[in-house]
Order: sequence, then C-alpha cells, then structure tokens
Amino acid sequence: MTQLKRLDQSGHVHISEEFLRGDEDLTVDDLSPYIEPVNATGDLEELRRVLDYVMNNFDEHDPMIDSAAGPNVHQLVDITRRQAGDPGVWHYLTVVEFPDFVRYRWPYTTETAMREKFLKAGTDIYSNALHRLWWISELTYDMDGDGERDYSLTEDVLANQTLANKIFDRWFARHKPAAVACAEVLLEAEASSTVIEQTTLRFRETLSKVQLEGMSEDEIRTLIEDILSEVEDDLS
Repeated sequence: MTQLKRLDQSGHVHISEEFLRGDEDLTVDDLSPYIEPVNATGDLEELRRVLDYVMNNFDEHDPMIDSAAGPNVHQLVDITRRQAGDPGVWHYLTVVEFPDFVRYRWPYTTETAMREKFLKAGTDIYSNALHRLWWISELTYDMDGDGERDYSLTEDVLANQTLANKIFDRWFARHKPAAVACAEVLLEAEASSTVIEQTTLRFRETLSKVQLEGMSEDEIRTLIEDILSEVEDDLS
C-alpha cells in the first residue's frame, strides 16, 4: 500500500496547456513543494497495473474505459467519503500518478475542458477523470450476500455516458438512494437519451417541492417511475 498525497492548489500554476496536451512532463521533483501526505493509503501499484491493462485493451477515448476502470479505482483507492472530498487527493492522482490515463480517456478539445479533467473535484462529482469514477462507484455499489462489493450497477451506469452524465452531474446524485433508484429505473426502462434527460430534469425540479431525505427508498423509486411514465407519455 502507498500513502496517498495531495497536490496543493498553489501548484496549479505549473499545470500548463502543454502538460494538459501531453507535450510536457511534470515530475514529482517539479511539484514537490506543493505535495503533502494525507492520512490514507491506496494500492497505487495495482491501480497502475489495472489502468495499463485498460489502456492496452480499449481504444483511445472509448467511453467503455469508465466501466472497466471505475470499480478498480474505487477498490484500490479505498478511502472514506470525507477523504475523497479533498480535491487535492484527486489532483495528485491525475497530475502526478496517472496523467497518461486521463489523456487516454479524454480527448483534448479545449484547455478549459481538459483542465477540468485534471483539476476539478470537490463538490463537482462529474469533471475530474478519477474523482468521477470513484464517486459514481461509491454511490452505486452494493454489498452481496457474501459481504463483497457488487459493482454490477456501477458498470451498467458507467457504460451509459448519458445516464452517468445526467444523474451524476445533478446535485441529487449525492443522495445514494436517489442515485441508485434513478439509475435502476432508467436502465430497466432502457430509456433513450431524451427520456433520460427529461426524467432526471423533472426529478430535480420535483425535489424543490419535496424533502428527499424524508422519503423511503420505495417512495423515491415510485416517484421516479411516475415521472418516467409522464415523460414517455409526453414524448409519445
């Protein structure tokens, strides 16, 4: 196991456009004044092996990379939600440990977009390349009868980019029962991109009138099923 580290925000000035494009390397020595240890460990050696395997077996920028890598990122960076809420941890992992994976998964379109893949995190679940995989896994995994983590739903969600985007780019995804119910209902319905967009949008709007934390899992699921039915009727 390796002690995890964080990259302080003051080190971001060294993250140039050339680095984001992959035309410039940064070493630990370059960033050492801005790196500090945190009280958590991860199996980064095994994560390197897994991500290398993924990059060798999927095409560059293939969205299915997420489904293959996500559960491994969650299992091998086995930290608490509080620790995962520290953006500096993810900035260290993307900039120092696995910049090649970030660039392999995400094409360079604009500097702003690529900078988000390396340097977003915190309350923004969806942007940072590794942070998003960890949090989507955290909010969708279950425990099986043997006490082992079951990532079946995680893999299905990450295999559907529209679903992953429209659920986990909205604030209600931070409530695990809501994220799970929304994902399960839309996957079971084999919902189209338009239906996913409209259902998650109307669900978000509905939550301005009801208290999500006061609802049972069954009540949340029924609410989403009702909204889905309305959307399908409106679009038919």
